[in-house]
Amino acid sequence: MKICPKCNTEHNKSGTFCSRSCANSRQWTEEDKKKKSESVKKNFLVNGHPGKGKSGWKHSDEMKEIKRQLSLQLWDRLGRRTEHDKIIKNRVGVSKYRAKKKNLTPDNANFGLIKEIYKHCPKGYEVDHIIALAEGGLHHENNLQYLPAMENRKKNRTQNYDKNLVIKWQDVVKFGV
Repeated sequence: MKICPKCNTEHNKSGTFCSRSCANSRQWTEEDKKKKSESVKKNFLVNGHPGKGKSGWKHSDEMKEIKRQLSLQLWDRLGRRTEHDKIIKNRVGVSKYRAKKKNLTPDNANFGLIKEIYKHCPKGYEVDHIIALAEGGLHHENNLQYLPAMENRKKNRTQNYDKNLVIKWQDVVKFGV
């Protein structure tokens, strides 16, 4: 049994108050405050103080192990990924990207020059395919440029980007061609 702090009636409802009207009453008179105080004191006498004797209380090792096991079961049910799973997923993604690039690299591409273009990429910039590989562009030195990282994310597969931010690799890389 609970006692409503507003009207001091006993009730079995889940909340603190007996009704919405008691819960929604915002103004507490001195009489209401006194009723609430008495209600709380009565509740402490019946149920004991919730914090009494509990300072410094800790779970036993057995309880900790049970909690850990339940957490692991929940993670397994929700599809938990271990660090190893993340590494494998990354390797699969990288190998797919490399295979795609390999298939989209023409025979006349200069691999040494492409390597230098990637190597000399300015800080804050990324090597960008002017025509995206996903849109049929080739992994060729003539299809590469430097673009700021955020602009490259915004560009994605489209051609909508600020062309004033582009740095041509020819201005950066000094390669004996």
